[in-house]
Amino acid sequence: MTPPVEGKSLYKASYGYTLMQEQGYNGFYYRFRTNGILSDMSEDGEGWQGGGASMQEGVMRAAAGADAVRSFLAPEDGIARISGNPRLFAGERARVIVMQGESVLCEYEVTDAEGIYHTQEVTLKRGEEVHFIVSGEAEVYWNPTVDYTLAEEALLHHTVDGYYGDVHPFYDEKTGKLYMYYLSTGMQEGKRYEQFSSLLTVSDDLVHYRDAELKTDEKNPPEQELYYALGVYVDGEGRYRSSYGKGNYAGGSVSDDLLVWQNAAEPYIDEEDGLLKYTWRAYFDEGVWSGRDPDITFDEESGTYYCVVMNYYSSAEANGEKGLALYTAGEDGKFSTKAVRLADFTGRGDPECPQLKKIGNRWYLFYSVYGTGTAGNVGYLHYRVGDEGAAPQEVDWNSKEEHALEGGDLHAAQVCRVGGMWYLYGWLNYRPHANVWGGYLNLAREVYQREDGLLATRCDEHLLSLLNRGHVASFGENAVLQGAERRGGGFAVTSSSGSAVLEGTFGRSLIEAEIELPLSASYAGVTLSEGDTTYHVRLKRQNKELYLCIESGSAGCSIKVEDGDETSFSLTVAADGPFLEAYLNGEVTLSSHTALTGSYTLGLAGSEGAALSAEVYKLADSNNIFD
Repeated sequence: MTPPVEGKSLYKASYGYTLMQEQGYNGFYYRFRTNGILSDMSEDGEGWQGGGASMQEGVMRAAAGADAVRSFLAPEDGIARISGNPRLFAGERARVIVMQGESVLCEYEVTDAEGIYHTQEVTLKRGEEVHFIVSGEAEVYWNPTVDYTLAEEALLHHTVDGYYGDVHPFYDEKTGKLYMYYLSTGMQEGKRYEQFSSLLTVSDDLVHYRDAELKTDEKNPPEQELYYALGVYVDGEGRYRSSYGKGNYAGGSVSDDLLVWQNAAEPYIDEEDGLLKYTWRAYFDEGVWSGRDPDITFDEESGTYYCVVMNYYSSAEANGEKGLALYTAGEDGKFSTKAVRLADFTGRGDPECPQLKKIGNRWYLFYSVYGTGTAGNVGYLHYRVGDEGAAPQEVDWNSKEEHALEGGDLHAAQVCRVGGMWYLYGWLNYRPHANVWGGYLNLAREVYQREDGLLATRCDEHLLSLLNRGHVASFGENAVLQGAERRGGGFAVTSSSGSAVLEGTFGRSLIEAEIELPLSASYAGVTLSEGDTTYHVRLKRQNKELYLCIESGSAGCSIKVEDGDETSFSLTVAADGPFLEAYLNGEVTLSSHTALTGSYTLGLAGSEGAALSAEVYKLADSNNIFD
């Protein structure tokens, strides 16, 4: 139940009905209208009903001759922003109306589950009523807001004081929470942390994050003072463990609550060489100069712990011989000292933040090659596909083709399992198109396995529905055309380059476009402009390959589309202020931090032969995504 709200505050309809059935609680009343006359509904145990109309939490059910009406009583004089997203819950169509007293503020017909988005800024008098009315034999979900605070929309792309450094997500099945371990950039304005310190935020819903305090055990602290908790895994006994580089071995820490960490090492005598060693340490092989970025995963099926780590084989380190190596241990936590060399990276950037993950019946090797990111810095996520049914040490990883799951703007991404699904998280530069370390989290992105073993990414179905706050505009008769003609509800490009631009400007938006790009056409997609700056989110054919791109002039990023001979595409663009997330055919995604601010002119553009159509929806913000 929401506590009582008073004065010039934020009022949501859900603040009135969540675990509470009382007329007027937090300003909301439940009524029905017949022949223009309003009457109070009666409580029926689970909701409200009257005249054949009814209400249960956010669902408003109208009936023949009776409208369902939710009324808000203004507690104070003042300017307020009224907004909402009525969407069809059942039935074929409904009429929705917002009234201030006897004046109609807006009126729409709702015909689908996306509904419409409405927003009006009005001056209210204390005691004045605002009515939210549903008519027609249908059910509408509608959780409207009356906001006296006039707060600005809050970005969905989240960051922390000082920005996220490299992130290491872990989803805890016991608590149902996502633990986002990350490295400090050392740039905090509040409490300062040394660069590379382990820090943590926690999320209950994969959208909102709160800071959580990490501690080291006072009696048995990890031997590493800074990055003692990063990539977390669960061992065979259900305890939480993590690993870190110590130069000539990978050390280990252990925790029972994910917050307080202690040294995991326990001494033993190695029977092979008679030397004193410690459990949960992966001692690097002979010929290894040093190593870093270890990551351990436990395979329950075989009872094996796999530690993948970057090993340098010369004092030149990054400029010398190097590669990814594998060390294994049984359930006793005693790692082999003989490594399996997985992949050679001599002459390339360092394969940072590596992971080995088993998805379906294959193992996958993940890493981010330094120098492939924006302006040549921390790289984007690459992967190689293991053989069906083969253990990691049985795969010839060097011979496997390298694939990408991102472009250059999302750095050092990692994958984590959430229930039966996989998600990918990295950081977007805190300053666009610049070589910086640290930034903002991307929106939760699902990773899944295709039938051919390759991986694909998408915005999962539930999140996509949450992002959509209702219809705003169509690329129809109001679009201004240049080098294009209207055709079948969309536009066909009839010259070397053509465009369709909507009149006016739009705030944070979700654009859903359908694109036909024949093999003879070179590009097509969505444009977002502010002043002299235009970003293209588009498909582009180049050197017989197909790419999904987010670019403005020479700045931007791209990712290769594996199925380059396709010609029909669904492209969704989430424009969250300066951040753009592009989702293509439910298989390819791309993220970018741009120089935009969030007041866009929206358009479609393509080369000759391309055909496009699109709808524009309001993008949810951090404050209303679960409304």
